[in-house]
Amino acid sequence: MLPGLLRFLLLWLGLGDWQVRSRRALVRDIWILSGLFMLWLAQPPLMMAVALFSTCLSFCVLDEGNWH
Repeated sequence: MLPGLLRFLLLWLGLGDWQVRSRRALVRDIWILSGLFMLWLAQPPLMMAVALFSTCLSFCVLDEGNWH
């Protein structure tokens, strides 16, 4: 379900035909925002949850499978 939902979200945002460079830039932005969020929260359980979610989201974005 998640890959289909993620594909729908990416196509809805108009990001269906990415290149590797733009994917890497998006992952960099995800990690910067999650790092700032972790600094703002400063609670170890929430920091671990944000880090695990960011890792999963990064792998989903960088997946080289076909979206179409």
